[in-house]
Amino acid sequence: MAHRLIGTLVTVLLIAPQSQAQSPAFEVASIKPTAKAKSTPGGEGSARYRIEHSPNSLTMRRVSLRDCVLWAYQVEEFQLSMPDSLSAKDYDILAKAAAPVPVSQLRRMLQQLLADRFKLTLHRDTKTIPIYALTVAKGGPKLPPVKTGGDDHHVVQQLPLVENGSFVFPDTTLADFAAKLSLLRGMDRPVLDRTGIDGYFDITLKSAAAALLQENGPSLFTLLQEQLGLKLVPTKTAFEILVVDHAESPTEN
Repeated sequence: MAHRLIGTLVTVLLIAPQSQAQSPAFEVASIKPTAKAKSTPGGEGSARYRIEHSPNSLTMRRVSLRDCVLWAYQVEEFQLSMPDSLSAKDYDILAKAAAPVPVSQLRRMLQQLLADRFKLTLHRDTKTIPIYALTVAKGGPKLPPVKTGGDDHHVVQQLPLVENGSFVFPDTTLADFAAKLSLLRGMDRPVLDRTGIDGYFDITLKSAAAALLQENGPSLFTLLQEQLGLKLVPTKTAFEILVVDHAESPTEN
């Protein structure tokens, strides 16, 4: 979720062209149109894009400008107002930092790259919408162990994987988990993480993909609570949204 901005100065620094705000930049970056791939059946589990990041690199495969803005500014789909025409093309982006940096700085570097190469400009507004809050159910969470160790390489995909009728969310935060739930069939409003639980997990929601295809199958609401100790609570919340004012095709590498 995007953080609330406090004060005009902070707002100007975050939404002005990044070169003016003296934001950090990647040491090298390549942007190329994605080569056409053979068409494959879509549906749940067909991850359209792939984003991989480590402390000193960012690799984005088959991403639209919309995908880039969502990741760079850490907002959800419903928080971005952008003409569809600006996301008609997909790109492969490879970028490296001069030294290891936290993922928050990689996001700021991508903001700079979008401003420099796509000439992206945007502004912020507010909007109140209905959502589902992902919360911890009575009895506590039933999540797998949080991932520990020295693995700083993480992969983000647009949709969960499907294996044997189950939804699989590898290497995911609960914020990303909630975002993917938002895109599943039958989910009529965005899902936002309100659990307060940090860390990366390998989550499997057993039989959930198969259940969505059954007329009288168990709902995602039921499976979430039974298997993971999480529940979806309907509510309304005011959000800050991003409105894209201008963007162009990226400049040559």
